[in-house]
Amino acid sequence: MKRYTLPYIICILFIFVFSSCRQDGPAPIRNIKGGPKLLRAQTNSACQTYTYSQDQKQKSLGMVFTREVLVSFKDGLTSAQQQQSLAAYDFVKQQKAKVLDNSAQLYRLELVAGLNCSQVEEALHLLADNPDVSYASPLFMQGDQLLGLTNELTVTIEEGGENALQQLADQYNAEVLPALTEHIYVLRLNKNATSDALALAEFLQGESGIVRANADFVRTKN
Repeated sequence: MKRYTLPYIICILFIFVFSSCRQDGPAPIRNIKGGPKLLRAQTNSACQTYTYSQDQKQKSLGMVFTREVLVSFKDGLTSAQQQQSLAAYDFVKQQKAKVLDNSAQLYRLELVAGLNCSQVEEALHLLADNPDVSYASPLFMQGDQLLGLTNELTVTIEEGGENALQQLADQYNAEVLPALTEHIYVLRLNKNATSDALALAEFLQGESGIVRANADFVRTKN
């Protein structure tokens, strides 16, 4: 999750505050096959620090984690078909465990060593362009855990706010999933949505019929 018309978390223009800092770690890899944009990204030594607003509090995600990303695949793909689709990318080392959150089914992809943050962001673009991939987003290191943004957000509505929620979801090409409780719903995004989960949660705050909206994160051990 860098264009705002597609849900790339890596470029959340309206709610992310960017500040430059230098990426520590291995030197950028120089023989990775991922297209000319990925190779050119190795010259960008400045990394961005990502922040977001949740429950009226400012929180920091830090820089993108350069060893893994999250992806979800289109429905119906077998494990073998997923592996075959990922084989086209030399920057993907291996597919790791499935991560579940509400109805979201995402997979951790281990990347080859030596990528910098700019290359990881470009790699996310390349993955999201794959017709077999329905969503792609980065992970962030938080203490000894990895924090990943899913393609879902949890929304609490007012009494009778169902129509307002559906209209807002239609506006951003988001899918309203069956209610978790009487007033709590999950919105699901894919790469064809016109927002990402964080930006949409920020927008929904204070909208008519909406009590609260929070993007869903998954936590996993590094």
